[in-house]
This record gives sequence, C-alpha cells and structure tokens, in this order.
Amino acid sequence: MASSTSPPHPASEAIPPTNTTTTIATTTTTKPCAKCRSQPGTLDSRGQLVCPSCFQKFISQKCIKQIGLLNKDVRSSSSQSLSAYHSTQKNSGPPQSSSRRYFLGLSLGPSSAALLELLNENVEYQVSRKKNPPFELSVVHREREREKVEECVKRLAGRYPRFEFRVVYLEEVVGLGSVDWEGLGLGDFATASSSTTENDATTTTSTTASKLRRLFDNLPSTTSRTDLLRLFTRHLLIAEACKPPNKCHALLLGSSTTALAELTLSETAKGRGFSLPWQINDGVLGVPSFSSSPTSSSARPANSSPTSSHTNKPKAKTSEDQGILIYHPLRDALRKELVTFTKLAGEPTPIAELLPETDLTTTAAVVSHKDLSIEEVMVRYFADVEENYPSIVANVARTTGKLMRLFGGGGADGVEGVGGDASEDDEERLCGLCSMPLDEFGDERWKGELGEDSYRDAAVTVEDEGEKKMTKTTKQRICYGCERSIRV
Repeated sequence: MASSTSPPHPASEAIPPTNTTTTIATTTTTKPCAKCRSQPGTLDSRGQLVCPSCFQKFISQKCIKQIGLLNKDVRSSSSQSLSAYHSTQKNSGPPQSSSRRYFLGLSLGPSSAALLELLNENVEYQVSRKKNPPFELSVVHREREREKVEECVKRLAGRYPRFEFRVVYLEEVVGLGSVDWEGLGLGDFATASSSTTENDATTTTSTTASKLRRLFDNLPSTTSRTDLLRLFTRHLLIAEACKPPNKCHALLLGSSTTALAELTLSETAKGRGFSLPWQINDGVLGVPSFSSSPTSSSARPANSSPTSSHTNKPKAKTSEDQGILIYHPLRDALRKELVTFTKLAGEPTPIAELLPETDLTTTAAVVSHKDLSIEEVMVRYFADVEENYPSIVANVARTTGKLMRLFGGGGADGVEGVGGDASEDDEERLCGLCSMPLDEFGDERWKGELGEDSYRDAAVTVEDEGEKKMTKTTKQRICYGCERSIRV
C-alpha cells in the first residue's frame, strides 16, 4: 500500500491549491491539439496545448514505461529465486507457477488514485485482446482510527471489481518485527501482538490503540508526529505486502515527481539524507526482522561470547526472502498533471468524484508556521515551484535518482558497504525505527564534532497495573533523523 504520498509517504498525500492544476485554455479561437491535430487543444501540458484524450495518453505512457521496467525486475528476481530453489530442492520439482501479484498503497489522494485507474486500464486492455490479466492487484488503504471506515474505499472497490480492496489500521503496526521496539524503549509494544488471543482480542485492540495515541501525544513537535506516521504507514504497507501465503512480487506507491522531490528535501532536512537512495529509488528493499526470541541465546554455541554492547540487543536479520521490490510508477509525472488526470479519466464518472472532497480543496492560507511540519512546508513550496518552474521539480527527483546505494546488494551477502566490514552484522547497518541503512560514520556527519555516540541508550519498560517499571537498559543504534523525531 502508498504516497507522501504520505505521511506522510507512501500512503498519505498532501494536495496543493487547485490553482496549480493544468491550465485550461480560455482563448476564443482554440488552437488544434499539438499531438493529434484533430481535436482542439484545451489543456496546457508542459508548454503544449493538447486535447484531453492526448493528455490521458501522455500520462498513461509515463506509467506503462515504469510498469515495463517493473516486469523485467520481477522476472529477474523470479529467475534468481527459481535457481536458488533448484539448488536446495533438487528432487521436489519446481515451485508452483503463478501470475505476478502487485500490492498498491492507496492514500485516497489524486496520485495513488490515478495509479489505480491506470493499472485498471492496463488490465482491461489486455483482457479486451483475449489475453490473461497481466497481474493480480491488492489495494490497501491505511486508516488512522478503527472507528473511521472510509466509504470511498467501498466505492472504489465497486468501481474496480477485478482488484482486492482492504483497510488496515495504524494500530496494527504495534508488534511488527520490522521495528526494534525494545531498543526504542517500547518493550510493551513488542509483546502486545504476541499475547493476543481470541478472547481478549477486543481488549488488546483498545490497549494498542491507546498506547499508540500516548506515543504520538508525547512526541515533541508536529514534524515528529508527521514523520512517525509516515514511517509507521510504510512499515504497515511492507508488512502487508510480505504477508504469507500470498506474498506480493512488488509494492507500488503512487508518489509523483513532486512527491519524491518533497520527500528528498524533507528527509534531508530531518537528517536522513544518507538513506535517500533506499527511499526514493526503485528496487529491492530488505525487510529487517528485529527478533528477541528466547531461543536465540540457548542456540548460541558454548564457545561463543557476545560483545558487551550487544548482549541484550535483538538481531536485525535480512535475507532475499525478506526483501521486496518497491516501485513508483508515476515518478515521471507531476502532481498537478495527476490532479488533472483524475478529473478526466474514469467511466462513467471521473475518479476524482469518488475521492474525499478534502483531497481536492484549496490549501488554507498560513497565518503561523508554528504548527506546520517540514513535510507541509515542502508541499507549499513545491506547489509554487511546480506551477512556474516544473523542470526544477523534475531535476530534484531525477538527481536524487542517480544516487547509488552504498550497500544492500553489492556483495555476496547483499549488504557489502563501501569501506565497511563485510562480516559486520546486519543490525549494525539498519536503523531500529525507519529500517533504513545507517551512515558508516554514524551520526558524526550530522552532529558535527560533538563526538556523540551513534548508539542510543534505551530503557525498556513494562506496564504493571498502570505503573511503569524499569526492567533493563539496552543499546540500540538509530539514525540521526529518527533520534530527533522521537526525542522526548
């Protein structure tokens, strides 16, 4: 599941003022479309007057190009998995073949809605040619509160019957293994989901929701709350996409060029610039598993001795089976173009009419910047830049796309880094909150010469009848951006 799309990104999209949509020509003598020359040009698309039909084709081609690259990556990864399977299961025959299965994060904004419409058009076109559907699609929307069920999700499900729709709730992030809850001082979050039974499911749901609310209420700023919401949404979408037995081949996010540019500057401002290649670029992203299984210590050989700084630290394990392809098929389209597309595309009514009204309303004027998050500041900034200087927006996203991942697929074990020790544990390379790789030199790049240790003391607490009791102190390495977000 999702954009800036959201959150923060990939599932929550902030929308610029409606005056940033593609300009509609108002001259009395309309010129013909610059592409087909047969219809009047009523839309200004990147300096050319085009008709609505050609404009929709232009957006569709942008998406189809990226889907083609995605299909190649899926075939490549499937071939590697098949080779690995034959090397370990020689006498069991090949695994069951299946069609490609993709997972779409839906934020109910124009970008992710446009991607949904384009994917449906692709499937319908193939079916009309007497071919099998090119892929299966699961669409997931992340909702903040369980009591709020989005009616528009039901309307979209009726509009696209070929796809599977479902809603996940933010509280479901509690207990996910991709977050090192104990290392962050939230040990009760780690055990919340594992202790759930059918009898106390309702009680557990209420408890986890209240814990999550307290966590957000204790954060120091609006930026921190927005940042954590985006990270949790990303964890939820990846967890749903990787959930067996129907693990998806790829997670699709509806982030536009504008959303990727906003994410680039906001993440850099928050101190996560090092992780941009993993957040912005398309490709395989490893999914860590911070496990603190009681059998892990007993399974350790008798002659081995853990280091003093990692005795109580859960291991972050990654493997090919725990990785997932993440793609942004609309990375070459501007947000204002997608807003216009949603107003034109779809039958019998444009898809924009099925979306929440708040997603297409004008952004209110700013009286005070005190309660604005960094993400909201970036949205307002790029809304103006996108309207007057669209090439600058494209250059930001394109330049970030050229950044290379220093590790995460370069070595035999998939985690070789530049200047790093190939034998270093995976946990040394991954942040316990955002799961992004850490800078080899720690936080010194961002904190200057203060000499602060990149390891953070985390006091693990448990609640007993409403009273918190300190149990132990562990060391967890987190990135500078996450440390600034969760500081209290």
